[in-house]
Amino acid sequence: MAPGAREKRRPPALLLATLLLLTSFSTISSTFPPSAPSANPCCTYSNIGINYGQLGNNLPTPQRVRELVQSTTITKVKIYDTNAAIIEAFANTGIEFTVMVKNEQIHSLLDTHAAQKWVNENVACYLPATQIRTILVGNEILGNDDQINGWIVPVMQNIHSALVTLRIDNQVKVSTPHSLSVLSSSYPPSSGAFRTDLVSHVIKPMLQFLSQTGSPFMVNTYPYFAYKSSPLNITLAYALFLPNAGVVDPKTKLRYYNLMDAQVDAVYSAMAKLGFQDIGIVVSETGWPSAGDPTEFGVSVNNAMVYNRNLIAHVTSMGTPMRHGKLMDTYIFALFNENQKPGPTTERNFGLFKPDMSVVYDIGLFKGGQRYANVFPPPPPQPPAHPYPSPDEPPPAPYYHSPPLYQVPPATPAYQPPPTPVYQPPPTPAYQPPPSYQPPSGGGGGGGGGGTGPRIWCISKPGSPVGSLEAALNFACGEGGADCGSIQGSGACFQPDTLESHSSFAFNSYFHKHGRNFWNCYFNNNALLTVSDPSYGTCVYPSQ
Repeated sequence: MAPGAREKRRPPALLLATLLLLTSFSTISSTFPPSAPSANPCCTYSNIGINYGQLGNNLPTPQRVRELVQSTTITKVKIYDTNAAIIEAFANTGIEFTVMVKNEQIHSLLDTHAAQKWVNENVACYLPATQIRTILVGNEILGNDDQINGWIVPVMQNIHSALVTLRIDNQVKVSTPHSLSVLSSSYPPSSGAFRTDLVSHVIKPMLQFLSQTGSPFMVNTYPYFAYKSSPLNITLAYALFLPNAGVVDPKTKLRYYNLMDAQVDAVYSAMAKLGFQDIGIVVSETGWPSAGDPTEFGVSVNNAMVYNRNLIAHVTSMGTPMRHGKLMDTYIFALFNENQKPGPTTERNFGLFKPDMSVVYDIGLFKGGQRYANVFPPPPPQPPAHPYPSPDEPPPAPYYHSPPLYQVPPATPAYQPPPTPVYQPPPTPAYQPPPSYQPPSGGGGGGGGGGTGPRIWCISKPGSPVGSLEAALNFACGEGGADCGSIQGSGACFQPDTLESHSSFAFNSYFHKHGRNFWNCYFNNNALLTVSDPSYGTCVYPSQ
């Protein structure tokens, strides 16, 4: 959900095209996955973190957020910058912090002196009071711009060298979070492989760096976006950690009972193919929206609650099939609903809490509160033989197990969506990429980008309000992972130095990086699609 946008996470096509219904592979030998034991109610979740985004004008103060987090069992917080007020507010709390070099700052840190200065002013000065444990270089920055791709590892090395100089390199690690679009293949999990255009000059050097420094590979996984994009091929139960027959990897014979495990193991397979089996994985973002537009499929408070409850029960008790005994640090997206995130309604509704700090739904994180085990009930009754309702009627809530002490409202039917729903797409916009277009494959929760299709660009809409356009630009270049190096001071597209020009380039980069769908060019109604090439001089706007 990033700060961590979730409009950006459109699943690549390969997983969606190849992930068939759960009975596609092998004879079913077991109907239910192994049950995860209930967490010990006296202890904290040592591997559960939260993403604290700040794209809202009604969010509580950092001091109130600190009090909220301290009232929960969350032990880790990740932010999308180095906000001094937030870092200082969490001093002497024992909560581990992850901070981020914003995408637009990366180029400047190619200079070793600038990197040392950045570490001194944004990390070292807060230690040891605030327990900063990880520095991230950008957010989903690895994409289709070879120049920007080439900056990432050198900047990671410069920051690490600065930490070595200060003798805090054993305390603070350096990494960068990726979408699953860095994979060229992800299904079945044993086929996981990195994109060939990234392997030699980015991925291998990065994996060598992570291995040598003991740092994790960080990946953002969103089963929601995979399910939303392909509800005919991915069952809701498989996406929500609910009872299902499972899918067997034909090569490893491992059975997968949930999509997130399959996504993570695809990354393990990709690293193993390059000779790296010693690098751990951190799920840097995952979540499910609680509200959305009528045409946004699979969205409900119940689905969000079930996903996050079952996620916690799963990742705090077991690893993936390929790493069964290895628990992963997992950061839920997000702490709050953020009202200034651009994109469809879902983008503003990934939070566990509302801005007034009331809960959107309870997943058992409060200290002394009810904790929920992932208990697998008998199979749900067969659904009625009719398609999903039309978009103006919300689909019924999915079947889910209601844990002890939680009562399902009487009106909620025990209903699981039929396996072959008839989904009505949203109304066709002024321009929409043709149905034949497929973004490059790479996993169930990452962005697309590239591929073939008509030449089309996404630019800022003339007359957009300055404040709203600035927020959209900050999102695109920050949490959204757009390639914004070209609009920095020395970039080919820096001139003209105007908000409209810079926004157009950033919006277009985001649009092509995350799937070329019409909803990827929205930005709170500050953008529009065009078939007229906006490139000029040496400033080239990607069109594929």
